[in-house]
Order: sequence, then C-alpha cells, then structure tokens
Amino acid sequence: MEKSFKCLSKTNIRVTPQRLAVYKVLSEGKHFTADFVYKKIKKGFPSISFATVYTILQLFKDKNLVSESRIDFERSTFEIKKDPHHHFMCRECSTIIDIDIPLCDTLKNMKVAGLTIENFQGYFYGLCKECKKKLKDA
Repeated sequence: MEKSFKCLSKTNIRVTPQRLAVYKVLSEGKHFTADFVYKKIKKGFPSISFATVYTILQLFKDKNLVSESRIDFERSTFEIKKDPHHHFMCRECSTIIDIDIPLCDTLKNMKVAGLTIENFQGYFYGLCKECKKKLKDA
C-alpha cells in the first residue's frame, strides 16, 4: 500500500482511500476493464459508483500512471503504465496478452515523416496456445 501511496503522491494526485484501492487493483494484474475494477472495489467501498471508478481511471491515465488499451472494440482495458508494447487478443477466449516484438527504427526514434510519435500500441488477433490446442484436439 505504501508503494501505491508514493506513486500517487509523486504525480500530485490527492490520495484518497478509493484512489488507493483502484491503484492497488491495477497493480495486481494486467488488462482490467473499468467494470472489473469497480466490482473488485465495491466490496470494500459499498457506496462507490461506477462513474467514480471510471473518473479515477481517467485521472490516472491523464497523469500517465495507467495506459488504456482498446484491443477489444467493445470495452477498454487498463494497466499500470510501462514502456510501449503490443497486445495479442485471442478470438476464442478473449484473453489479452502482452507481446514483445523488437522495435523497428521508426519506433525506436519515435519519429516518422516529420511527425513525433508520443505513444504506440500494436494490436494482434488470433488464437492463444490453449485455444489452438483445444481446437486441434476437438
């Protein structure tokens, strides 16, 4: 909890129990929807609303604490901010996996055609290992 407090404080975010709870949930894993975070926090904060959780997630995004992914076009997912990386989503089970692909020169330099790239995410779709095996065995 102390690590969460420090992360919020150093980005000039006023620390509240609700904000700490959101950050703690995000620290426990990757690619959580706002709805998942809300349901997880609701147990400890029965009066919290979904709108409040979503507002906290947007604040964290604005302060570069978390990143938002829209690999699943029906819903956003959030994760603690780290170096730009790519995502893979399984078309069968909808699992989202971080994938490490070597960067091309354009992405290493963060410039292309006179433009400055500030952030990037590549999205890849297909079958995860488990679903591929299940379909093969079926």
